[in-house]
Amino acid sequence: MHKLILSALIFFALFASGCTNLSVKKPEGFAEVKSKKHYRAVSPEGMFYKVRTVKNYPEQDLEFWGRALSNHLIKEGYFSIGSGEPFEAGNREGILYEWGMPYGNEDYIYLTAIIIFGKTIAIVEAAGEHTVYMQYRDSMLESIENISIR
Repeated sequence: MHKLILSALIFFALFASGCTNLSVKKPEGFAEVKSKKHYRAVSPEGMFYKVRTVKNYPEQDLEFWGRALSNHLIKEGYFSIGSGEPFEAGNREGILYEWGMPYGNEDYIYLTAIIIFGKTIAIVEAAGEHTVYMQYRDSMLESIENISIR
């Protein structure tokens, strides 16, 4: 599964890391993993939850980056579960996508969310086997809605 997720991450590897004071509420049931570059947490089952920032360069709006992300993941073989769910994180708008990907005999869900903070983009990623993902979905959504940059 990590190889499948890695291909989706390549899209964002093209961007330089943003330098921000990222604030993330830990999703319930997860343990935080220390990292100087981004926020990471993991569930007891090994499901990961990651939030990082990149520069909004070239500077574009949420619609542009949402379409770019969606187009990239579709080309990589992910199939969309829904059309993109708008949400608010503080006073900022974001968009959240959930993607399906079969892996062996299991189905995985890959979550991606984007929040534009002016010249900085917060990117949220999480992935897990379908039943594990659904167990933590609500706590991840609550965490996403509380992301801020100080």
